[in-house]
Amino acid sequence: MSLRFAAARTSLRPTLMRPVQFNPLRARFSTDAAPQTDAPKEAAKPMDEAVIAEKDKQISDLQDLYRRSLADMENIRQRTKKEVENASSFAITKFAKDLLDTADVLEIALKNVPQAERTSDANKSLKDFYSGVSMTHDNLIKTFKRAGVEPYGETLGVKFDHNLHEAVFQAPVPGKEPGSVLEVLKPGYMIKGRVLRNAQVGVVTESS
Repeated sequence: MSLRFAAARTSLRPTLMRPVQFNPLRARFSTDAAPQTDAPKEAAKPMDEAVIAEKDKQISDLQDLYRRSLADMENIRQRTKKEVENASSFAITKFAKDLLDTADVLEIALKNVPQAERTSDANKSLKDFYSGVSMTHDNLIKTFKRAGVEPYGETLGVKFDHNLHEAVFQAPVPGKEPGSVLEVLKPGYMIKGRVLRNAQVGVVTESS
């Protein structure tokens, strides 16, 4: 009897409840785990063919402009290089042209000494004069050549060329070809292949 009463008292004893603790991390995970539904994305619309063609034309135009710019820059570079070279090559043009008169005077002095007196000891002063003038003239011509100045046009009988010769007089000469150089009064000079002064010559004309 006492055992039943004890069991009954035990079954009627209130059950102790453990306090429930709140875990925010578990609550967050449980919230994130909820399925999310994304809004359906719209499919990309294909570009219009006219728009594509316009873009291709713009690209082609830009490429053509780029190529033209490169060509222009190369032309400018080449032209500038040539101008610098010409400025360097022809810097002494005016100075050399002024010295041509000196060369002409020396040549006239040499021509006016008779051939027999150039090596004769009968007139030693004239012989020495000729020798000194000849050496001065030769040194001047060598100086011209070092600077790129070359004489030309001293050959008789060549065809007259208006680009190289200047006709000072014309005369009919039997047995000579008309239009050929009869006499060279002053030689011509070139600087770096460019005519510095035309040769002054006499030209044969046809006999009337």
